[in-house]
Amino acid sequence: MNKQKSQALLGFLITAVLVLSFFGMMIAVVLPSLTVFAASAAASYVADLLLHSARSTALDRLRDSRFGLTIRFIIRQFLLLGLCGAMGDIDSFVVQMTAVGLLMLFALQLVYGALLKHVRKKRQELPYTTRGLDMEGLGIRRMPHPFLMDKYVRKTLHLDVPLFAGALGTMATDNWRYVTYGGILSVSVAYLAVLVLLPGVRNALILPSADEAVDELNAELARYRPQVALYFTFAAVSRDFMYQVNMWLESLESLDLRPVIVLRERATLRYLDATPVPVVCVPKAEYLARVEMPELRVTLYPGNAGKNVHMLQRHDVKHVFIGHGDSDKAASSNRVSKVFDEIWVAGRAGRDRYERIKHAVRHDQIVEVGRPQLMSLHRWTGRPAQRIPTVVYAPTWEGWTDDACYTSVIPAGEKLVERLLAHESRLRVIYKPHPLTGTRSAAAAAAHRRIIALLQEDNVRRLGRQMTDSKSAARKLERIDRRIADLSERGVRSPFPDLGEAERTDRIRRNRDQAGELYWSAVPDEAHHVVLDRIPALNDCFNHSDLLIGDMSSVVSDFVATRKPYAIFNLEGLPDQQFRDEQRTAYASYLLDPECNGLDEALDATLNPERDGMAPHREQLKEYLLGPDHPPSVVRFNDAANDLYARGLRDFPIEYPDHAQVDA
Repeated sequence: MNKQKSQALLGFLITAVLVLSFFGMMIAVVLPSLTVFAASAAASYVADLLLHSARSTALDRLRDSRFGLTIRFIIRQFLLLGLCGAMGDIDSFVVQMTAVGLLMLFALQLVYGALLKHVRKKRQELPYTTRGLDMEGLGIRRMPHPFLMDKYVRKTLHLDVPLFAGALGTMATDNWRYVTYGGILSVSVAYLAVLVLLPGVRNALILPSADEAVDELNAELARYRPQVALYFTFAAVSRDFMYQVNMWLESLESLDLRPVIVLRERATLRYLDATPVPVVCVPKAEYLARVEMPELRVTLYPGNAGKNVHMLQRHDVKHVFIGHGDSDKAASSNRVSKVFDEIWVAGRAGRDRYERIKHAVRHDQIVEVGRPQLMSLHRWTGRPAQRIPTVVYAPTWEGWTDDACYTSVIPAGEKLVERLLAHESRLRVIYKPHPLTGTRSAAAAAAHRRIIALLQEDNVRRLGRQMTDSKSAARKLERIDRRIADLSERGVRSPFPDLGEAERTDRIRRNRDQAGELYWSAVPDEAHHVVLDRIPALNDCFNHSDLLIGDMSSVVSDFVATRKPYAIFNLEGLPDQQFRDEQRTAYASYLLDPECNGLDEALDATLNPERDGMAPHREQLKEYLLGPDHPPSVVRFNDAANDLYARGLRDFPIEYPDHAQVDA
């Protein structure tokens, strides 16, 4: 049984024990039976703890079924009162003491939660959040200690355990001391927790006014003097969308101009990768309009979003759409891009996409800058570079609507993997799906799970116990992951609170490089890989591959830089030539239909390069899609930024605000 199935089974079993334990308590109240109730209550507490530590998806299902954590504790407490009444008298001491203790505990839990919610609400009212800027002048105090804030609901709810145990002890022995001392202990600990929290709350609420905060930010930006901004906003805040901005960080850092990153949702700051570039997150448009950057003349936009308009309003800035990958999808040549001063594309293909949209953009709006993110890719050597020929299957996701469903996962993914595993040549498969695969379509999610199961089961068949012989490397990877997580934390949670962003970024990247090297050595060379996390990166998967199979997406366009063979799914059943004419990335690809016809030809070209008829076409396509190798795309990207900045200065000479004092 693979790990995913075993975890799902474990979650189901724990959930079953939890639900049955509540039925057991109900039956015990009806009987009544103190022994059955005590055993069921203990099982419910343990099952709850196990369910949370296992981070099972059952927690979400229980919450959606109106049986969430708080409700479970309330039901358990009411059942305790019911047992007290059933075994004694409604006016008995144990009933009264238990009821009073639970009420006092509930009141203190409410106070504790209200204090933390008030702090968070007030902190959210600050006009912005920053990273990499010295905002000590604001005098903002740190939040209460993480122990007092993290999982505080679970912690405070479990304070009923002494009272619960005391009530059961009194019913069993008829000794009033158990419930009395248990109640005193529960209430005292809750009261002490509130007292300990108060100083941290008071410090956290010493905040500047909005005007003071904006003035201090403007003063700090005046010292830094940003010249180019990367602006990112997205309504559906998720780690899965942050690749759109994270892919540009190193390119931004390499510019001659002084960069700044402007975000609009606070949650995105948590998912933004490490970078020495200063970051300003301003959720409200009214405050963004008051942020002064008098030398800013270029703003780069990796995504099309409604809140882009709040930055586009700056008349003295040149606005550039850079996107988050060139592909033949409709989104890669959106008519909305007309609002930008320039559109930077990788190569001639990007220009042609936009120029096919009649009257959408002018010819001079489009600038070819290459793809700086692809500098680390290894070029094809003319033969399989891996000891075990390796196929990367990197499908795109299902898209926002069924009308724009580009993924091959649903109609063909499972068949493709089965064919690859059954091939006469021993192949290794790296499955690297789009991060959003299965988020909108249940069919895509189910197919995704089946593909993973196929690869895991084949690993077991091929390698048996060898798959478990790499525990040492796995433990090293876990340690590196923890180190990266520690370095990524900031504020009171960080083990390195005084570490500068430049040094923090350098350490994180060095650790990631080390983790990437360890990843491939953690299992035998023949093992298949399911890559769902950030390590290894997509480029690293490309470098360990001999053939890519994908869909119509920017992944294929990027892979063309390697000149290695690749295949694309023609899911609409168009004639091959028509498909190649409409999808420029397919010009040099082997084509597969939903039944995976064409796969043998692609594999034969990979395993026998002398029969690779697409090799010369890939060389032509690379130039067309991504531009020339010289000068390198990093240089072209930088030159484009410098040129646009110079034109911005000519059109809008710098005028500093009257109150600004800036040294030239």
